Amino acid sequence: MASDDPVRDLAHDHADLNRRVLELGPILGKLRTLPSLLPLLQELREHLFLHFAREEEGLFPLVAEWIPELADQVLAMVSSHDAICGALARMIHVASTEADPGALHGLLARFEAAYAAHSQTEVELLQRLDAGLDAAQRAQLAALVRSL
Repeated sequence: MASDDPVRDLAHDHADLNRRVLELGPILGKLRTLPSLLPLLQELREHLFLHFAREEEGLFPLVAEWIPELADQVLAMVSSHDAICGALARMIHVASTEADPGALHGLLARFEAAYAAHSQTEVELLQRLDAGLDAAQRAQLAALVRSL
């Protein structure tokens, strides 16, 4: 549920994504075949794509404008989005081919490492953003994020 605080909403989105990512390892460990994992991976992909779109189309352009010293951090986050999405796309491909579940373990490790690094960078960015936005900037960001 969206609040009037776009920074809090983005942080809440990430908390839900963290939970979903943490569920993958135990589920994968229990699987005998991959088709049952495919819907979970596809659902995670949709949530990640929406979250990343909100960041890349709403948050990041404004951060670059309002706090230019965070530009390198924003670029690093965009790059990590690509790494996360790439690993997830490969996991979905492997799951859809009904290969041996063992094939996913290496991909899952890469995905989890990329996601963990991204999460830490995002927490730092959101903390700096939360401390630096005035009321007008929050309202502008909220309107933009809601429109995505």
